[in-house]
Amino acid sequence: MAFRVRNDRLPYHTDIRSDLLFETSQLLSRVTDEPVQSNKAIVGRNAFAHEAGIHQDGMLKDARTYEIMRPQDVGQKPDQLVLGRHSGRHAVQKRCDMLGIQLSKDELVKVYQSVITMGEHRKSIGDGDLKRMVDRVRGGQTAAV
Repeated sequence: MAFRVRNDRLPYHTDIRSDLLFETSQLLSRVTDEPVQSNKAIVGRNAFAHEAGIHQDGMLKDARTYEIMRPQDVGQKPDQLVLGRHSGRHAVQKRCDMLGIQLSKDELVKVYQSVITMGEHRKSIGDGDLKRMVDRVRGGQTAAV
């Protein structure tokens, strides 16, 4: 990946399929029965995950702000916004949008507060958690639009 992202300084070419790096790492992990560290560069589960609100905002505006390569270039999923106590409103809104949930400004404020509150007790908030929060804010109506 250094050859790809710093081709100006390392003008070399390989035929390595970088889009298979994550998959290959996962295969090696299964074969050796040794888990990949979650914070391992490029292939770790959290290598492209961002929880801090300022990082998430920068990523949503221009991913190159915090990443010199795209997750999909190494076979990872794009848009890995981790919702937690440090997340910002923009990330909560984006995650809801990704789930097909349209929030009003008032709903966003309430859902955001729920994310922060839950984030105080948990490391991260999943999509199911977020849908339940939206459902509670809407008084039991269905979360998806």
